Amino acid sequence: MQLLISAFACLPNYGSEPGNGWNWSVNLAEAGHTVYVLTRSQNRERIESFLQDHPLANVHFLYLEVPFSRLLGGQYSGPHYLAWQLLAVSRARKLIRTVKIDLIHHISYGSIHVPSLLWRLKLPIVIGPIGGGQTTPDSMIEYFGKDKFKERLRTALTHALPFLLFHRYCYGKMSAILATNRETLELFRLLGRPDAQLLFDAAIPESFLSPEPRTFSASEEPLRLLWIGRILPRKALPLTLDILAKVNAPFTLTIIGDGPDAPAIHEMLQARGLSERVFWKPGRIPWSEVREAYIRHDAMLFTSLRDSCAHQLLEALAVGLPVITLRIHGGQDLVPDEAGFKIPVHSREQVVHDTAAAVTAFAAMSPMARSRMSEVGWSFARTQTWEHRVAFAAEIYTYALSKI
Repeated sequence: MQLLISAFACLPNYGSEPGNGWNWSVNLAEAGHTVYVLTRSQNRERIESFLQDHPLANVHFLYLEVPFSRLLGGQYSGPHYLAWQLLAVSRARKLIRTVKIDLIHHISYGSIHVPSLLWRLKLPIVIGPIGGGQTTPDSMIEYFGKDKFKERLRTALTHALPFLLFHRYCYGKMSAILATNRETLELFRLLGRPDAQLLFDAAIPESFLSPEPRTFSASEEPLRLLWIGRILPRKALPLTLDILAKVNAPFTLTIIGDGPDAPAIHEMLQARGLSERVFWKPGRIPWSEVREAYIRHDAMLFTSLRDSCAHQLLEALAVGLPVITLRIHGGQDLVPDEAGFKIPVHSREQVVHDTAAAVTAFAAMSPMARSRMSEVGWSFARTQTWEHRVAFAAEIYTYALSKI
């Protein structure tokens, strides 16, 4: 099959959305499809540098550059992305004059707020898995600080989506729709698409899986916790620190992720008395080193307040690392109940208390109980590889083509 992939974000050796764009494209090609990838010109240098050392068959990258990007607010702004989508439609029209495309698959951006415009080509089109339907619990909005108004505005817009005629029209043109969490799935149904299906956008290569789950042993060392993510308001690092200030057990926390304000982060640590137990080095580190960090720690603590389907959770499970997280959004389905702790979200005080209690309980667990958590998570992660995603995609493509 000849596929056209729309992947605004697409980079090798990355996680999250850029990794999704790349992995869908490469794994579909490895499954035997011929793949044409529409992506942004800013990705070109890193993609072509990678391809020099790792040539790929059956994958063709088409780079689109938006003119006057700065005037549109920069390469990550909404107007820039809209302009890129219009360019994608134009470039795809030129492509299909010379190449027979059987189906279009939109991967990125993966948000229900911004529908793909490639339905205008009148070819079968699959969109997703995409998220965006999740919203921050109102009781936790204080953790957004000066961004509270912006977050409340996003919540209001999300709740208004079922009433927007443009979104109803665009999603009505899609041949098949995949949602990455239950909140987004419900929004698609409210938008008139009861046939939308749930599929996590998080997936892992077979090579990322550890050969077997972890076998914990007795240790007198402090509990080693890991926190991974970009230090953004919605990732709620201050919530994690509030939790740790209440933990009644010896621990250390390693933070992996970049943040815009290093002095502010160190000030937060000092204010909570955590400077000697929490370790952070700013800057991006290679994915291979991130994997090693998962292996060196005892549990992952993940308290993001708004996340479609966090890849960090699946990566942790893939190497047998138990997870302590919130029972909201993608995490409530992605993390098996017996692979860690999932804390319900009712109030700020309750979340801090209950999560701190979960960390304390995990610290006191027997090696056998921890090993059982590891086995459950690792076994689940084995069913969430890119090979499984591509096999599922084949079924979705067949369904989409049947609707012609």
